Amino acid sequence: MSAIAWLKRVSRSFGPPRLARARQAAPHQRAALYDVDAAMTARGRLGRKLVISAIICYFLVGPAVTHAWRQVTPSTLFMLVGTVAFVVIVTCVVVAPADPGLRGVPWVWLTLIVGLGIVLFVVGGDQGGWLTALGVAAAACGRFTATIRPVAFGAVSCAVAGLAMAAQDHYSEGEIAAVLAMPPMAAFFAYTAGKRNEMVATLRQTRAELARVAVAEERLRIARDLHDLLGHSLSLITLKAELSRRVISTDTERAGREMAELEAVARQSLSDVREAVAGYRQPDLAAELGAARQLLTAAGIACQITAPQVLGLPGDVDAALAWTIREGITNVVRHARATSVAITVTSDRAAVVAEITDDGPGGDRCPAGLDPGPLAGSGLAGLAERVRGLGGDLAAGYLQPRGFRLGITIPVGGVAIPVGRAAGVRDR
Repeated sequence: MSAIAWLKRVSRSFGPPRLARARQAAPHQRAALYDVDAAMTARGRLGRKLVISAIICYFLVGPAVTHAWRQVTPSTLFMLVGTVAFVVIVTCVVVAPADPGLRGVPWVWLTLIVGLGIVLFVVGGDQGGWLTALGVAAAACGRFTATIRPVAFGAVSCAVAGLAMAAQDHYSEGEIAAVLAMPPMAAFFAYTAGKRNEMVATLRQTRAELARVAVAEERLRIARDLHDLLGHSLSLITLKAELSRRVISTDTERAGREMAELEAVARQSLSDVREAVAGYRQPDLAAELGAARQLLTAAGIACQITAPQVLGLPGDVDAALAWTIREGITNVVRHARATSVAITVTSDRAAVVAEITDDGPGGDRCPAGLDPGPLAGSGLAGLAERVRGLGGDLAAGYLQPRGFRLGITIPVGGVAIPVGRAAGVRDR
């Protein structure tokens, strides 16, 4: 593995973590996930800073140490000391601080960095490789993105110094092109990288804030709904309970009427709360199809799902289909002893049809000890009630010679097309 490939791999490992979990999480979980992401991003920034510092040391300190080791002269000693000072200043002023572009421009330090980089390039020019100092100095100016002036200052100063050195030492055309192109390119890349990091940080902060706002709005919505549902009812219950207590000793008939009305109000309140909770937990057809595939795969059952990508159904119809998929797949995993399952969802202008078919034991082959829970339980009874409430039809039964089939039809724009009942059909 080459050095460049290794550096790319290391820098990629320190990259910002993906936010898929946070985007897919529930609103009340997103704020915590974004806090964890911020901590991981801080570690990624530290890793990138270490990599950048290592690269600068490799290309500047390494050659200076090598030249000083081979031949100790005032020039090589000056280059060694100057290079170390240059790297330390760049690291402390540019690399180490978090988001230097959001702060004021330290013109004194930038002037010192550019001047020292030019001196290193001029003094060490005959030793070769010191064009890197001009590039680092220009890039250091490009890191301060509050205004365009530091970028222009670093790029122009280093390019003019390189051009003057090229004219004095009679550089070739390729060397002239290098000293003219490298400082502006380094300054530009550093500037655009700084702007990109600022934009990513702003987007991450915005997402985290939106997640917290979503949590707050969800809490307010639940509080508002509960207040609307229970505020009046509980007040009425309290009043009728107090009235019943007062008149029970003098007017038992009136007390009985008040208690009956209190019971009716309490039952209605309980029904309202249940409807509200059911509304919070409405399933989604697309999500249930994905969950069904995962559940069947985990159970070792082959599955084939056929469904349009977009149905555009009303919310209550979509929820009924989702409940059907959930109930049917749960029964398959618990009771069917099947090896494969087919899930089909089709729709036309009149109705939408969902069907689940498995290859478990049929009606005439069902072992005596097989759990008849799917047919005897209350899951399909509740599902049938939900489907009938939408004007639809539910059919379920064993197939011949083997298998079981559950199907529902719900009208969406006209008269429903009945689901054909299988042989030996019995509602679950």
